[in-house]
Amino acid sequence: MLREIRKFTPKAEVDRMLGAPVFQLEDRPAYYYGGGFVIHDSPVRFRVEGIRRAEYGETGEYAVGGYHFPDTGTLQMELGLTQFEAGDMAPLWEDTVDGAVTYQSTFREIHRWAVLHAVEGCQEGETRQPVDGRMEFKRCWITWDRYEFYFYGRSGKTKAAGFRFAFPK
Repeated sequence: MLREIRKFTPKAEVDRMLGAPVFQLEDRPAYYYGGGFVIHDSPVRFRVEGIRRAEYGETGEYAVGGYHFPDTGTLQMELGLTQFEAGDMAPLWEDTVDGAVTYQSTFREIHRWAVLHAVEGCQEGETRQPVDGRMEFKRCWITWDRYEFYFYGRSGKTKAAGFRFAFPK
């Protein structure tokens, strides 16, 4: 059902498609829909013109993308939530992108798939965060198209631990 949602779909329509969200994430324009899925909204529609963001249309709540994490701790840590209580978190067993990525996929496998398929715009890197006055490793990532996959280890054998996605236009 998520694959049918397009960028800037009004929240009311998303709720008709998926059912009402379980709860809103703190005071953010983000909603937990169950099963590890969070959908975040924008208060306005926008397009990027060069380096500028041009807003248009009426204000409201419009779906722009989301996240999936298979466990509460990872979702809470990644989104910086002070609390998150959901008992239905679970990994996805089917693929998330073109038959290439599951939660059993490793960093090396996803990287190799992207190279073999000449995925345009594929990038990889690592994120660091400040801890006690110094920068420490947080996670590695691979991004392409509308997806960013998270890996909480530096080994090529580290399995995917969550992902961010943007809805297609």
